[in-house]
Amino acid sequence: MFTNPRVGDRRVDQFETAQTYLGRERRMLALRGPIIAAPGRWDQFSVTFIMDDIVAMNLADPEKPIYLIIDSPGGELDAGMMLYDLIKMSRAPIVTIGQDCASMATVILAAGHTRLSFPHARLMLHLPSMVFQGDSKLFEIRQKEMERLKNEMVDAYVECGVTARLDAEGKDPDGVTWPSVSQKIQNDIDRELWLDAGRGIEYGLVDRVATTEDLFGGIQTQAKDGTIPTGDFIPDVYPVSHRPLA
Repeated sequence: MFTNPRVGDRRVDQFETAQTYLGRERRMLALRGPIIAAPGRWDQFSVTFIMDDIVAMNLADPEKPIYLIIDSPGGELDAGMMLYDLIKMSRAPIVTIGQDCASMATVILAAGHTRLSFPHARLMLHLPSMVFQGDSKLFEIRQKEMERLKNEMVDAYVECGVTARLDAEGKDPDGVTWPSVSQKIQNDIDRELWLDAGRGIEYGLVDRVATTEDLFGGIQTQAKDGTIPTGDFIPDVYPVSHRPLA
């Protein structure tokens, strides 16, 4: 495990982990494992830790990009949508970088201001799911809620610019015309939809494949006024961390 000496720190634990170092020196966060609102075991991490880091980094410097590496099988839809909302509200541009992303993790990947994937990334989209018990009335209520959550998730994909491989006239590569991008996405995720990096770009889920310069140099991200900030994007602050399911 990477450890880095803490200069001037006289406490017993005088080393920091790679995650803490990357968060402070590079403004690079990592979302790894299931997306949950609150940890239930010692080896789980709440998505709220990452949200706290994003807020702190925005307050420290709202211009420098924040990098979010995502390697997640998905998780709680409610927790994921909280992070999605914060990414959309962030003043600092958030660069999402997908490794292996499934379900809700692909929604978070798509939410980034700049969306990248590793060359051999695997991306999977599917319908949200829920496990519950109860009588037929409760089943009806939950079924309606699941339909609402599915529409909310599809709307998030569309809001993030996912095209589902449709052209300007609404035609897919086979020449079939679809009424809307939403309906095409709903049709695609009726069963598991697996994408590699190239197909993820065609689908509009990511912008391009990450390069060495992206990870170890810096990304030229447009500011809100349309200009490209000058200077070094290697940052200098803050640490990291890591219901219905998607």
